[in-house]
Amino acid sequence: MTELVRDDVRGMMWDDGLECWVVSDPALARVVLNHQGFSSQTSKRLGELYMTEEARREHRDLTEFLRLWFVHTDGEEHIALRKPLQRMFSASFTRSLGPRVDAIVDACLDDLAADGRHDAVPAVAEGVSGRVMGHIVGVAREPAVLHTWSKTLSGFIAAMYRRDHARSAHRVMLEMAEALELSPALQGFPRDTPEDRARATATWAMILFGGLETTASLIGSCLLAVLDDPVLWERVRADRPGEVESLVESVLEKRPPLRNVGRVVARDFEFDGASLRAGDLVLVSLAGGGLFDTDLSDLPPVVEHADRHLVFGHGVHYCIGAPLARLEAATVLRRFARRFPDAALAENAVEWGPNLAYVGLDHLFLDLDGDRTS
Repeated sequence: MTELVRDDVRGMMWDDGLECWVVSDPALARVVLNHQGFSSQTSKRLGELYMTEEARREHRDLTEFLRLWFVHTDGEEHIALRKPLQRMFSASFTRSLGPRVDAIVDACLDDLAADGRHDAVPAVAEGVSGRVMGHIVGVAREPAVLHTWSKTLSGFIAAMYRRDHARSAHRVMLEMAEALELSPALQGFPRDTPEDRARATATWAMILFGGLETTASLIGSCLLAVLDDPVLWERVRADRPGEVESLVESVLEKRPPLRNVGRVVARDFEFDGASLRAGDLVLVSLAGGGLFDTDLSDLPPVVEHADRHLVFGHGVHYCIGAPLARLEAATVLRRFARRFPDAALAENAVEWGPNLAYVGLDHLFLDLDGDRTS
């Protein structure tokens, strides 16, 4: 069966170096992300391709833990697993978190002021995302610990062939499971059988993971964007209605925290002129052509947010935590500007992290009351 896509989009391209199909056009990406011929079971397929049989046996619990994340499921199974969490992360729930997020941001700004280096990444970006997710999931661990967990897991997912990554991720999985054992979040989920308990633990571990690295990256990039541009910084300080939210959206669109997501071809079929085979990997770009675009001044109206980019996915896999990530980033910008209206980037302020998929800062050093030089 041949399935055709609109003629006005660039087609799928095979990349010999990556050994997978690459989709870079946003219009075609939307089709792929919502198409039953492309499976989300990437964790299982990557393990088959890049882990030795011995490593898969040794770390079977780890690969099963990742396979149970509902982002790695399809169809009715995905819908059934997602439904209770989607209700929990409703718009009203996100709004109800506003006062808690305000308090967390203020506490993290206190930490930033007390830190002699004024590094906004651990103090604010990771501090806010870690404390918010710790509160939601009910895990009493410091943000530094939570982010160590998430970075370790993301490192393994990106390089499953590394035995050292697998060993570290296996240890993190056990630590997360132990912490989640006492979490009230799991109490409302079936836990009658070992399978039920494993799925509940994996689901909440996935929620915790999902709210850490990408949100921290977004917060860091938002702070860098405004402090690197006097015009944007003035607009944040003025805080006209909707403008901070629009700035967050521009950062999401042009400096996305996650560059791409994977899919697996579910069956042999012809798609957009390409002959696809079951098991082929597909890399779908979420960044389009805008990665690290320096012009963020064309702020979109708030009503346009949903259709401007794919950073939170598309269709049935759209990120349930998107409103929360937006709330955290906008709250940080507003309260940071009120607390430190004369802040500027310090000398040699920026250090980017090494992960090629998760685009985030390792460090962002600030001068909280110094003269602006840019």
